[in-house]
Amino acid sequence: MSQKPEPRGATRQTLSGTTSNKTRLSQPFNFTSYLRDHQSTLLESLMRLVQDPLASIMTVMVIAIALSLPGGLYVGLKNVQSITDQWDNQSVISLYLFADLEDTKALALSHQLSSRSDVLNVMYISKEEGMRYFEQSSGYEQILSALPENPLPIVLQVIPTYDVSVETLSSLEALRTELASAPEVEYAELDAQWLHRLASVLSFGQRFVYALSALLIGAVLLIVGNTIRMAVERRRDEVLVMKLVGATDFYIRRPFLYMGFWFGILGGYWLV
Repeated sequence: MSQKPEPRGATRQTLSGTTSNKTRLSQPFNFTSYLRDHQSTLLESLMRLVQDPLASIMTVMVIAIALSLPGGLYVGLKNVQSITDQWDNQSVISLYLFADLEDTKALALSHQLSSRSDVLNVMYISKEEGMRYFEQSSGYEQILSALPENPLPIVLQVIPTYDVSVETLSSLEALRTELASAPEVEYAELDAQWLHRLASVLSFGQRFVYALSALLIGAVLLIVGNTIRMAVERRRDEVLVMKLVGATDFYIRRPFLYMGFWFGILGGYWLV
């Protein structure tokens, strides 16, 4: 028995309930309708956020706080670094010579250091000058005057050609070590201990900001992902129906992607 012919232009129904793609594939691509479809999906996803204001506001606030904490810490760290870079501080390396060293040898060492290319100036502080400064700063003039001899050594204050900064700290330390190896020098001190502490604090702060940023970015991704997952669960029946009528995965995924887009935009706007 012959089968009855199908009407012209009709599509064949498949076992899954979806129609054949032959007619749909034969239709030309319409860019205007494509943009209109994206626009309607974008507005629809925004309206869904407005319909659930409490959950949407809480999610947006969590995203804004998570983004503002590492950003604020990073800006503060950069401001501290910029302030320290603008400080015009000359580094001073104090060379404490042996107490029994003669003045002529100390002066010869001073002239020798002044001729170095990495030394800007050398200040010679004799024992008498050091004692007068110590008396004025300590206020024990009578007690110090009763000493049988001056116990202070000759001090050479070496000023390098480069200023003190976090970048030049290693070079200054290397110069201090080299000058301390001189046979006339008993002890050499770099007047940049504060810079050591500052460099350590800035280095720790930078690592802390990076670690906190990674943790908070991961938290934001988990929060947005969990919010979208709950939205998918609420629309589970709608998604199943759309799959039955032949909707593609990209078409089903599109409103949820726009939902994440709106969360990012609103969280960034709240942050600003």
